[in-house]
Amino acid sequence: MIRLSVIAAALPLLTGTPHAIAQAFPVKPIRMLVAFPPGGIVDLEGRAVAKIMEDKLGVSVVVENRPGAGGLIGTRALAAAAPDGYTLGTIVPSTASAAFQKENALDVFTALTPIGSLYIGPLALSTNAQTPARTVKEFIDYGKANPGKLNIGVSSGPAAMAGAVFAALAGIKIEVIEYNGAAPAMTALLGNQVQANFGAISQFTPHLESGKVVALAVGGDQRMPAIPNVPTMAEMGLPGVKSYTVHGVMGPAGLPPAVMSRLLPVMKDVQSSPELDKLLRTSGKVLAVSNEEFTRLVREEIEFWTKAAELVAKSGR
Repeated sequence: MIRLSVIAAALPLLTGTPHAIAQAFPVKPIRMLVAFPPGGIVDLEGRAVAKIMEDKLGVSVVVENRPGAGGLIGTRALAAAAPDGYTLGTIVPSTASAAFQKENALDVFTALTPIGSLYIGPLALSTNAQTPARTVKEFIDYGKANPGKLNIGVSSGPAAMAGAVFAALAGIKIEVIEYNGAAPAMTALLGNQVQANFGAISQFTPHLESGKVVALAVGGDQRMPAIPNVPTMAEMGLPGVKSYTVHGVMGPAGLPPAVMSRLLPVMKDVQSSPELDKLLRTSGKVLAVSNEEFTRLVREEIEFWTKAAELVAKSGR
C-alpha cells in the first residue's frame, strides 16, 4: 500500500500533466520583447507589465527593445521564438500586418498567441509654438498659404498613415517624416525640424503647460479626459482622420495550455493594476477584454488601416 501510494503521488510528475507543468512554469527569467524603442508608450507599458509579472511569477522579466520597420522586426522576433512561455512581447499587432508592411508582413492571427489586451487609444495631432496655428483650421490655412513648408513627424506605421490621411483630406502638401521612435519624433517637433506630430497623447502632454507644444485634435470618437478642451478630428470637420491603436501582450503561436494557465491570471492582475491605469489614462485606456475580443479588435483595426492606406493611395501621396 505504501509503495502504491508513493507511485500515485509521483505519477503527475512522471507523466508531465498540465497541472505539473503549470506549477513548474516559470523556472527561469522571461524575456519581454518590445517592438518599439525606449521612451514611447509601448515601451513604458511593457516595462510596467514586466514589473507586475515579476511580482506575480517570482522570476525576472527582462525587457528587450527590438525596434525597427514600424514594429515588424520585434513582432517577427516574437513569432520566431520558442513557444515555451519564456519569450513574450508587448506589441501593437497591426503594425506588422499588410496594412503597413509592403514586404514581409506577418499574419499575426496565425503567428502569435494572444495572452492579454493592454490598451486602446487614439492618436493626436499637435504642433509647436513656432508654428502660427492654434487650431486645426489655422494649421490647414497656414499649410495652404505656405505649400511645402510643413512637415509631420511620426514614429510608426499607424502614425505615419494618420499623417498621410490628414494631409489628403485637408488638401495640403505635407511631408510625413518617420523617426525611429516616439521620443525622437517629439524632439524633432520641439526643435522645429517638423511642425506637427501625430502620436500618442502622453508624448506631448508634458510640454503643454510650458506652451512648447499645442494640441490641435484627437483622432478618437470622443474627447480625452487628459485634454478635455482639445476637440476631436470629427468636430473639426475631418471625421475621416480617425486614428487609434490596440496594444497587448502576445507570445509565439503554439504556447502550451499549461503555460497559458499560468499567464492568463497574471494578465488579469496586470489589467486591473492602478499603475497601468495611471500610465495609460493620459493617452487612452486600459483594454481589459477576453483574448477572443482582443483578437476581434485587432482584426477590426487592421481592416480600418487597410482602408486608410487605400485612401492615401488614391490621393497619390
